[in-house]
Amino acid sequence: MAQHTVDVFIAGAGPVGLVLAYQLTRLGLSVYIIDAADKSSPDFPMYGRACTLYSGSLEIMDRFDLYEDLAQVGYVSKQRFTYADGQRVQGRGWKGVDGISGLTHFDYILNIRLKYSEDIFRAKLADKDVQINAPTKLLNFNLDPKVGDDYQVRATCEDTHGNSTTVRAKYIVGCDGGGSTVRKLAEIPFIGERKVDHWVRIDGIIKTNIPERRMGLGAFESKTHGHVLYVRLDHGAVRIGYVLNAHLFEKYGTRMSAADAAAEAAKAVAPFELEFTEIHWHTVYGIQQHVAERFQDRERILIAGDAAHTHSSGSAQGMNTGMHDVNSLSWRLAGVLKGWYKPEVLANYSTERHAAATQLINNDKLVSALISRKLPESMKGRKEDPMVLLDEVLEEQQLFSNGLGISYAPNLLNDVDGSYPPIMTTPGHRFPDFMIHRNGDNRIPTRLHEITKYNGKFRIIIFTGIATQTRRALQTLRTAVDKQAPRFQHAVDFLTIVAGMGLAFEDHLGVPQFGRAYWDHDFSAHFRNNVSLDHGSIVVLRPDGLLGHVSGMDRFDHVVGYLERLIVPGEVKVATNGHATRKELGTFMSENENNLAMPVENGATREESGLIVR
Repeated sequence: MAQHTVDVFIAGAGPVGLVLAYQLTRLGLSVYIIDAADKSSPDFPMYGRACTLYSGSLEIMDRFDLYEDLAQVGYVSKQRFTYADGQRVQGRGWKGVDGISGLTHFDYILNIRLKYSEDIFRAKLADKDVQINAPTKLLNFNLDPKVGDDYQVRATCEDTHGNSTTVRAKYIVGCDGGGSTVRKLAEIPFIGERKVDHWVRIDGIIKTNIPERRMGLGAFESKTHGHVLYVRLDHGAVRIGYVLNAHLFEKYGTRMSAADAAAEAAKAVAPFELEFTEIHWHTVYGIQQHVAERFQDRERILIAGDAAHTHSSGSAQGMNTGMHDVNSLSWRLAGVLKGWYKPEVLANYSTERHAAATQLINNDKLVSALISRKLPESMKGRKEDPMVLLDEVLEEQQLFSNGLGISYAPNLLNDVDGSYPPIMTTPGHRFPDFMIHRNGDNRIPTRLHEITKYNGKFRIIIFTGIATQTRRALQTLRTAVDKQAPRFQHAVDFLTIVAGMGLAFEDHLGVPQFGRAYWDHDFSAHFRNNVSLDHGSIVVLRPDGLLGHVSGMDRFDHVVGYLERLIVPGEVKVATNGHATRKELGTFMSENENNLAMPVENGATREESGLIVR
């Protein structure tokens, strides 16, 4: 029997398992990943399943350095259409691309079928020399807390030839779908229900006279086929989705042929003509809405993606929710394994993502019923057409569905105690992207999210305000950071955003900058975040890009208190002069650590004071 010893055992090599494995390996951890399906088999349905990535997920893919490869293949959707009885219906339909201009750099949807996104993820893992073991089934696993090392998980797997493998791991993560073996073996209840409704999805190449067929996202309000989905896909393909009502289900059942699925798709978009010249994939599926009781069990067992929650495809949330799970889990699990973060940080994954999944299921109950032209229980008595009510619900859910509005309540990581100076974002919410400039580059800005890519660490951002107004506070802060920050430097990166423009950061500020520094030429980064130019602010971003804590520049002790409850302090080597060595402090210290410039006098030039705006 073969044996392997790794940091993390991952069951399931779909998008969630693949991306989780990739993010863990990028931080130097070892993984063993299996999948029960043989995706090399010609009988495996490679083209269907998840296909739409919303703005919030595209931001995650960008932070994970996966976006560029996806964008090379996918189809961008910036507009959408809706027709009812052949007439354009203004305002109604899918809301994923509405009203988000200015909120994100990714103000669109990217449609790419799972075959191609998984190919990209597998290639990334191959570059890390990670082998995907498939087809291989997880037979069982157990935890032994009495082992003499940290490898408490013992998992037994078997391939199709009957060959067994034992994997010793520190953690096991179930990314193995709605029928998750990990969840079942851990005896985690899967709470929910199976609906009587059935929907059809069919992909392929079409001929059609739909007027706006090049748009990436559309809908048809059909009295016989419900709210009909039209999605423009990669490689010139299209997906049509519709409801198999009781009459049609009695006629076709779940064994509906590809030809019948195509014929009904043509009826669903009437009075327009539609013909499938190639059919790549089709499915008939029943709707299930479940949430696992918990996403972590006995500390060492975790679940994510469909293993933790299942729902309809009505709002295209499956892969998107899974990517938010990975964004929430990967840095916590890696940080605990590397000794950076306390166990409570990992436990917080289940708390936050369970709440988000519960909200998703509640949303899906409304959307899936209305798509099927049924009134959900909470809307009984409403007289409007279900399509009108669906539009109302989609509007209410828009920011959550596109991922930009996903947020978490005050907790261990989200420091909402009322003692911080108010800024535009509340802790627990996504921190916005905005433009800033590198030193000497006045023409081409860069985005905050571009320079805060995933590395598993917290980011402490110093908004300096106008240096002439905040010089003394900056000097006090510099002293506090040099004294307190070295304990956390293994898990924290600093960033300085300087209001105005100058020629050198240290000259301009009167103190060495905190980590890398960037100019806020026109003060827009300060204004957008409601940061006072007279006082500045300290902002702490969680490793997943959400705001965790806000303090005034004179309250670095509050930042320290926040970090102390999350981060395992690191050792700092002390030199003979009693100071931490520059090697240990990294970017916290400057080359001239004792050269603190005096405050600028009232006669300072506009260039010295940072008030130059071009």
